[in-house]
Amino acid sequence: MNAIKLSPNWLLQLVMILTLCTVTFLLTIIFAVNQTFLALIIVPVIFIISILSIVNLRFMHCYKAGIYYSQGLSKKYINADEIVDIQFNSLKLLTVLSVSLENNKEICFYNWQFDEQAQQSIRCWYSKKKNRCNNSQHTECNA
Repeated sequence: MNAIKLSPNWLLQLVMILTLCTVTFLLTIIFAVNQTFLALIIVPVIFIISILSIVNLRFMHCYKAGIYYSQGLSKKYINADEIVDIQFNSLKLLTVLSVSLENNKEICFYNWQFDEQAQQSIRCWYSKKKNRCNNSQHTECNA
């Protein structure tokens, strides 16, 4: 079976956590917040936000039959027949996978790492125009 098992974008997670810490530090300097308030309120909030972000990153697998992923504590599946369009939008640290469905719903995945080969395989699997694909774009599952 052909599959692509994607790994989380840990660099993006690190940047988000460091940004939160920097904002917290700047707020304590600007508003002269004492250290007790920082330790009791702001640090746990940053910790909870970080944990929730990481919990949302359990897994994402792309198969020819569809996309299987975790969202929070639940698992979800998108059938390949429901997919109308796939787009990859790249920014500096971030590649966003946008999946458009038949019911006009769009699901975006931004916490995952996509290399060029994975992007080509995903485009090929879910493209309605199969003539753009060739067999060299398929990725074998090594699991």
